[in-house]
Amino acid sequence: MEARAISEQTEPIVWIRGEKAGLGPFTEDLVDQYWQWEQDPSTLVGYGRQTPDSLNNRREGFQHQARGTDDQLRFTVYDITTTPATPVGTTAVLIDHHVRTGEFIIQLGPDHRGKGLGTDATRLTLDYAFHVTALRCVYLTVLSPNKSAIAAYERAGFRIIGEKRNSGYWLGQPTNETLMDAVPEDFTGPSVVRQLIEPGQ
Repeated sequence: MEARAISEQTEPIVWIRGEKAGLGPFTEDLVDQYWQWEQDPSTLVGYGRQTPDSLNNRREGFQHQARGTDDQLRFTVYDITTTPATPVGTTAVLIDHHVRTGEFIIQLGPDHRGKGLGTDATRLTLDYAFHVTALRCVYLTVLSPNKSAIAAYERAGFRIIGEKRNSGYWLGQPTNETLMDAVPEDFTGPSVVRQLIEPGQ
């Protein structure tokens, strides 16, 4: 009964909300949409992938991801400025419990970029990773020519810590990867998670 009630909801579930974006569950109902965003050529180039994935393989991959919740955070990103909220992308943090760190990944559909949604969703994911999952460091790699992504990550709280040389490809040419990280000490407020747990503090 409860499972049916959740699946029949017309309003999407949004757990935490920023100014423009919100984070909700990673759900099988949206796996075809996730696949469509992932196959966009700009996404493939941005992540250094060279071949598209089949929809059948992506559906099978979702089942593996859905079972691995102990060592990963996965969220659907919603544009909460629309009614109802619109799914626009995903974020993930792949956790190494031995050292309490995680690798950050984000994707937004091509029609939803350049609106501040990615920056907002990244900050919300860091907020959750630091204040719920208790990670000590969240890091990422981004192809160095992807200047707009680097700037968005910096606005969200990441900082550049180095570069890997000749470790990726951008439009068919070898390129460097920029290394970035974020730690709780550098995470400037306000914390949406803290406000939910300690309202008025």
